[in-house]
Amino acid sequence: MKTLFSFLALLLACLQTAMAQDLNEMKGFKGLLNGKTAVEIVVSEKYNDGDWITAGYCYYPKAKTPAPILVVATPETDKKLLPKGENHYMLKLVEYQPDGEITGIFRIWYTEVEGDYNFQRGTWTNPTTGKVMQMSQVKQFYDVPEWYPGEPAAFTAPKREAWSFKHHFDQERDGWLTDIHVDIYAGGKKSPLSFEEPLCGAFEAPRETDLTWVTEDDINFDGIPDLKVFIGMTTRAQNMYKAFVWNPVTRQFYPVEAFEEIQEPDFDKKAKTITSYARDVDGLYIDVFKWKNGVLKKVSSKKESLP
Repeated sequence: MKTLFSFLALLLACLQTAMAQDLNEMKGFKGLLNGKTAVEIVVSEKYNDGDWITAGYCYYPKAKTPAPILVVATPETDKKLLPKGENHYMLKLVEYQPDGEITGIFRIWYTEVEGDYNFQRGTWTNPTTGKVMQMSQVKQFYDVPEWYPGEPAAFTAPKREAWSFKHHFDQERDGWLTDIHVDIYAGGKKSPLSFEEPLCGAFEAPRETDLTWVTEDDINFDGIPDLKVFIGMTTRAQNMYKAFVWNPVTRQFYPVEAFEEIQEPDFDKKAKTITSYARDVDGLYIDVFKWKNGVLKKVSSKKESLP
């Protein structure tokens, strides 16, 4: 019994040490943007699949519907912004919404000696307008706040090559296909992104083998394969798709909502645009889409008469 108590005491000590180490790795900052907007930031660092990743969340407590927003550190490329001096550091934290859109960039300069860190200055930049807001009245904090939702997925998610895809169909007794099921796997584990989608149009089971349903194509022009799923055709025999785009920083796939508006997609690698050609009884609708801050958005539309 004495040996058991000794073992439990040792185990408890190890757990407390591990928790203390995790707490020491955490960095917390709270302050104001432009002297008005309250913001809190919590980040930590973890080794995952060959990379050291710094990630966490920011939180705007006075927002209309406050919710944690993912932030992930990326290397700074502007040498003018890099810190100078021993023990001086900078975090460049990109703010990602749940759909993958980049809505802000934090830059935080701080000093750190033997785990003791002190804020020096900081900014938040709007990626669309370029507007910069200064951080002020900033304080460090060391306790995990109540709003913190837990470890970011980037700390445990595998790299792109560990993701795989399978698909199968539902069909009626007469052989007509009704739904497509796409199973998405991350490191062999089924992802919540897996989905079922009703097919548009009529497809017989024998024809299923003649079509390419799931492809790994680069749809956001970053050189990394994304996911494109054929879900059928319109009444005018134009192809339709669902798509998911890969983000190597967050190590996540994001559904591309705008892609479901696109028919017969034409990819222009030079202009980095995707053009949709949708036929209707009264003409041809041509819509051009472009990636902006991680999200696909329509940038132009026009209608042409059919011959």
